[in-house]
Amino acid sequence: MIPVRAEPPSTVRGDGIQALTHDVLVRRSLEISPGGFITIVSIIQGVALALLAENTFEKPGLLVVVQSIATLLIFVTVFYWYLTMSVLLRWAPSFLDSFLPFAIAGLEIPPAFFLGDARAWNLWLALFWFGTMTGLMITKKWSPQSHFGDHVEAHRTLHNLLRELQTMAGITALAVGLCGVFAFLDWTNQLFWGLFGAIIVLFTVGIVVARTEVCSSQIHEHFGVSRPPFN
Repeated sequence: MIPVRAEPPSTVRGDGIQALTHDVLVRRSLEISPGGFITIVSIIQGVALALLAENTFEKPGLLVVVQSIATLLIFVTVFYWYLTMSVLLRWAPSFLDSFLPFAIAGLEIPPAFFLGDARAWNLWLALFWFGTMTGLMITKKWSPQSHFGDHVEAHRTLHNLLRELQTMAGITALAVGLCGVFAFLDWTNQLFWGLFGAIIVLFTVGIVVARTEVCSSQIHEHFGVSRPPFN
């Protein structure tokens, strides 16, 4: 007797391919969260990098080159930070998670238009670091112990890092902002205030990367994963 192949069940346009359950919802949130953040940041970084390159080669000079290097390193550091946090933290995305990458990464774009201008570049970077400080405060608030289970020490390491970087970002925002204000008041020393502000930014970027590398390595080591700093 020849077996008759069963007809597939009739489907209606718009039928779901997978019913929503607790596990499915968790898995989808885990899958979409890091990819969404990195995609948003990558798009903004691409636009900012194109503008930076265009304005750097249009008017080369000492101040322009130093400010351009500082801005480029900010692009790299922002991407690096989101990449690191997407490994350590996961939650169900909300509107705020969509808004923050645009708000913070979007503040990277205007400085590319003000290369060579000590006043505007410093003031925009002050705004960027203030936004970064706010973002770090929000991340600290919404990263409770539940992200690390019973590993209290790993959670404490992350929060200590967030607290340090939050303080560093606030101090940098104030310092670079003052450089911008002094550049407005002292017209004869534009180069000095421009270079001073860029050096402050470069120093801050170095501290942020160094501390993040060390703390991320400690957290990985706590879970038995080899991830040496700057490896």
